[in-house]
Amino acid sequence: MVGEARLGPRDPQASDPSSWWGILPSAPPSDTVRGVLAATAVLAVIALCLTWVILLRHALRHALPARTAAVAALAWATPFAVGPPLFSRDVYAYAAQGELARYGLDPATHGIGDLLSPEAAGTAGAAFVAAVDPRWRETHAPYGGLAVGVERFAAAVGNALGSGPANVTVVLRIIAVVSTVALVLLMLRLWRRPGPLTAGTGSLTAASSPAGTGTEPGPADSYASIVLVLLAANPFVIIHLIGGAHLDALAAALLAAALVVDRMRIRERPSPRHHDLLLGAAAVALACLAGSVKATAFLGVAWLVVAHARDGWRRSLGADVAAGTIAVVAASAAGGFGPTWLGALATSGKLETGVAPASILATAAGALGHLVGLDVTDDSLLRATRALTLLTAGLIVGWLLLRAWSRPPASGHRDDLAVVGYGGMAVALGSPVLYPWYLALSVPFLAALVALAALDRRTRAVLALVVVTSVWLCAATLSPLAATWRLLGRAGAPGAVAAAALVLLALAAAAPRVQRRAARRR
Repeated sequence: MVGEARLGPRDPQASDPSSWWGILPSAPPSDTVRGVLAATAVLAVIALCLTWVILLRHALRHALPARTAAVAALAWATPFAVGPPLFSRDVYAYAAQGELARYGLDPATHGIGDLLSPEAAGTAGAAFVAAVDPRWRETHAPYGGLAVGVERFAAAVGNALGSGPANVTVVLRIIAVVSTVALVLLMLRLWRRPGPLTAGTGSLTAASSPAGTGTEPGPADSYASIVLVLLAANPFVIIHLIGGAHLDALAAALLAAALVVDRMRIRERPSPRHHDLLLGAAAVALACLAGSVKATAFLGVAWLVVAHARDGWRRSLGADVAAGTIAVVAASAAGGFGPTWLGALATSGKLETGVAPASILATAAGALGHLVGLDVTDDSLLRATRALTLLTAGLIVGWLLLRAWSRPPASGHRDDLAVVGYGGMAVALGSPVLYPWYLALSVPFLAALVALAALDRRTRAVLALVVVTSVWLCAATLSPLAATWRLLGRAGAPGAVAAAALVLLALAAAAPRVQRRAARRR
């Protein structure tokens, strides 16, 4: 946290609104200091990812108590919860959008730069604009009515505490931390289901803990341990949802609440009671609120409608429509504007992220085209690959919904987690751009799937998907190491000798442990 924070803004045209208790630098660091800080941050993130994988390995062996997993997640997350926003300046854009809304300007139709207009005279507009990444100062916010309402609330509270974006950012950080904690608690609650765990192959049953041994956690504790490690201790959650204070944490928490409430209505009887109809409608309302923060969360609404129709709850469809409508209207009222944000959904697609599958495909296709002598523009290739990845994501979601529709309601399958988890991952990877916080609407539900089942072939693939995407996207947001390479180049032979000595020292320290493990295996 300190290494990345001391680097300062990546864009020299942006400035931090405060020193954040002296952590943020008052002036850009020198090239030498920048090289050391960048290397420190990179090594620290790599170390965090490696220790997370080690912790996950213990959890999957049912050898890690849930309390230990919770302590690890808390210890790792604390520096990012109290430190400044890292790896992204989106939270400063949230603060500026909240200030726009507080002043009566719709963030979906006005850029943050409008805080400098004569109409916004008397506000701390210059400080808000200066804190935002220049790429987003003239764009329109693609966030729903509830997201704007939350930003507006944060701006109002921050203004009451003192003008400027610093206090607003603190409020948004608190909202992100509370949302992340709520998300984890809700996913832990999925263990408490209407019926017992389905026994059989691939199920986490009491047999996972030998009776009377007292050496391994029981099934509930094993589930909690795996969820805590895969979700609460996940580097992308710690670094980006908490450290970056992204609103995706709020959307994920609302979507998780929708699934928890909907599971409460599941009963093995031919027709629902009035109480169950209200629970189903409440679940739809929560999912609509999640979609009013992040549009991709409306996938949860699609699942709930399909699930209610599949279960024969025809009477509930009217209640679902009414509840969803009320929730969307309430979210729009919270933001203070109408559904104008729908027209700004393509805002994020105006930029390109090299880690997005669409961009990777476009780069590969362009290189292949040059090899065979084809002259294809990069823009046309990127548009084609983006259309292809979006179509693929849509087909995957459609297939998941059709497969869930064909199954009986009491078949024991966890279709809600599968549709939202796999579908959310497909939507994230199929988007024109890809950022780590986009995983918030899929990883929690995939983590629950892994925790509810033993490591058969299918759950191993899910586990690999979660681990690879989490580590890959965390590494993709690290600061450039150009200054580090220049620093190493100046160090010359002495630096190379010192690095080699450190590597040999590390290998010597690890050798006895490797030998002991080999002896135990023999």
